Amino acid sequence: MIKTRLLFHFCLLFLLSASRLSAQETKSLPRGITPFDGANKNTLESTSNFHISQMKHQNAYDSFGYYKLYKNTFNYTLDKFSFILNAGLLEENTIFNNKAPGFYGSFSATLEYNINKRYSFYLFGRYLTPSLNKGERLNTREMNLLFPQTEIRAGIRGNFNNLNIDIGTGTIFGTQSSQIPNSLLRSKISIGF
Repeated sequence: MIKTRLLFHFCLLFLLSASRLSAQETKSLPRGITPFDGANKNTLESTSNFHISQMKHQNAYDSFGYYKLYKNTFNYTLDKFSFILNAGLLEENTIFNNKAPGFYGSFSATLEYNINKRYSFYLFGRYLTPSLNKGERLNTREMNLLFPQTEIRAGIRGNFNNLNIDIGTGTIFGTQSSQIPNSLLRSKISIGF
């Protein structure tokens, strides 16, 4: 328990200090030029991008509760691959909790491969630490779908102008060792205006 908290505090301190770095973008040499031979015309252009950001994601559900996820994001993109690391703090409260909101450490990673301009394949995983303030957490199948959980997912995303599609499968792991993981197929369609 103490090791988990110590690790969380070191990670949080590292993320807060690293978030002060400015965004960097690097590009390779122009197409057809290598550092060794400017006459080689078969070299492909390679791009990479690294940036750090901070954000707060929040959602409130009438008659259920709310959550706020404060996170620092490290994003690295290389050609068709994108790797995203998130670490932060989750504040969560439900109507079933008569105490103060619960605070949890949140760590997640996403690996995405762009198949073409419209489709991408992704793997996602998130881990939530035990409560940092010993708050209780309600774990029911219905609440697991509304609030962030320890989970893994894989799927395919598609983007057609203003229409976004996400189809995949995932497993939600409960916070109690006796709880059976909840596996599900999921699909999401959103239309932008």
